[in-house]
Amino acid sequence: MELPKHAVPLEDAIKWTKRWQLKELTSGLEIKAHMIPNKDVEDIFGKDPNVAHLRGYNAIDDEGVYKFLLVGVDAKGNDIVDYDSGYYVYDMTTPCPSVCSKIIWWEL
Repeated sequence: MELPKHAVPLEDAIKWTKRWQLKELTSGLEIKAHMIPNKDVEDIFGKDPNVAHLRGYNAIDDEGVYKFLLVGVDAKGNDIVDYDSGYYVYDMTTPCPSVCSKIIWWEL
C-alpha cells in the first residue's frame, strides 16, 4: 500500500514511539520544540469531520533523529489510527535545534 505524503509506516511509528517511551537514546536530549507546517496539518486533518483534535507523540527514528508524530483524535479524545481506513500516523515536523525561533519569547 502506498502511503500519503508525510504518513509513516505503522510499524515504524510503533517502534519509534516505543523507543521514546522507553527512554532509549534520550540521553543528552537537546530538542526544545518542533515546527509544524500549517498547510500540512490543514491538508491532512482539516477536512475530516471525524478529527476533532490532534495529538503529538515524541519518537526517535532508526537514525536517532527526534520526531514528533501527529495523529487525529476523535471527539471522545481517542486517537484515530486505522491504516485500512486512511487514518495514518504522520511525520511532518522539523525539530529545534535545526529550525529554531530567533526570538525567545519566554525570556522577553
